[in-house]
Amino acid sequence: MAARHGWVSWAAYAAALWALIFAVFHALWAAGWYVGLDPEQARIAFAKTPFLVYDLVVAGMCAFAVPVALALAMPWGRRLPRRLVGLFAWGGTGLLVLRSVASVVQAVYLVASGQFVVEFRGLWELWFYLGATLFSLSTWRFWRHQARSTPPNPVLSPPVGRGR
Repeated sequence: MAARHGWVSWAAYAAALWALIFAVFHALWAAGWYVGLDPEQARIAFAKTPFLVYDLVVAGMCAFAVPVALALAMPWGRRLPRRLVGLFAWGGTGLLVLRSVASVVQAVYLVASGQFVVEFRGLWELWFYLGATLFSLSTWRFWRHQARSTPPNPVLSPPVGRGR
């Protein structure tokens, strides 16, 4: 059990690193440095204000996800309100899983219709799958572990031995 617990804690640290790396990339793209993208296509796309706003919002979300992921593994995370940590963790996990499922559905459609083309930028899809996996494992472990280790709330739970 300890080895499994350690591995899943490692996944939370990896999720925090994943979010930090992605926040940096989105900040770089918003600043006009198109690292990892086709420079000409990126220059055209990012010249539009919605793309700048998108990158800034995603960079902010990813920066926020770093302490959320760390809260899933570090002792100080257990002192935070469980529901609040769960809300942010499950919300981020849900977005990543939804994004990943949409990409798989799109790939299946493209393969089925004979339009699928292997491209370098397709590697970004693997990045989303990795993030979805890391956040899913971390969030699930935090939620299960917290549910087992949290004592019942005396205000909400009736005293033992008193029937109605």
